[in-house]
Amino acid sequence: MSKWLVRIQGYEYETNIDELKQWVIEGRVLPEDMIFRHGLGWRIAREVPMLQEAFEEQRKKPPSQQETSLSPSFHQPYAYQQANQYTLPTLFQRGMGFFLDDLSYSLFAAPGLLLLYLQESAATLEGIAPEEAVTLTPFLIMTVGLLVNFGLNVYLTSAYGGTAGKRLVGTVVLDRESKAFLGYGKSALREALRIFLCNSGILKSVCCLLGLASVWLSFDSERRQVYDIILGSNVYEKVS
Repeated sequence: MSKWLVRIQGYEYETNIDELKQWVIEGRVLPEDMIFRHGLGWRIAREVPMLQEAFEEQRKKPPSQQETSLSPSFHQPYAYQQANQYTLPTLFQRGMGFFLDDLSYSLFAAPGLLLLYLQESAATLEGIAPEEAVTLTPFLIMTVGLLVNFGLNVYLTSAYGGTAGKRLVGTVVLDRESKAFLGYGKSALREALRIFLCNSGILKSVCCLLGLASVWLSFDSERRQVYDIILGSNVYEKVS
């Protein structure tokens, strides 16, 4: 059974769908509370289809039978809400995670690059100019591959806390204040800023050290990239 998170009065609780429905019926989870599940992201409780019947049943109960929201003493807050579950990653983890993220773009662009190489090689063998033999196809393939990888990174960051590269090195991307996963919009903006700031011409030499780690990481006390400072997010190492 998949795990769900519910955020109540600043605390987060792990539960399952059956228990969550019961909390709704009992009035412990309110329509404006935030609900999270992998693949769904953070949603306002009243907008979650699977909870509609529970809210309808809760509204039919007389006021005397309606309970108040959960207090922190009822359940242990979920790990993402506990700061001691996370620590700052090492510079190696940040750098390796960054490198693996960049490597993934290279891998997704590889089929187009290979086709481009083959077309240029064929032109050389036939003694014609490369621009006469090269078509738009390899560039289209590269573009599609890069867009697919961009979308995949956004999805993984929002639904699971990090890209494949970050998960391999044991880190997650969280909101700095709430310690929750980023929403899809914020994840997309973070990925776009990361690519622009650290992989574009002269900005790459200014923002990144050998393309592996931002120079800024050595000076910021929380080892945040420039784009994480802008968005209020950060990368953490999960210690438990």
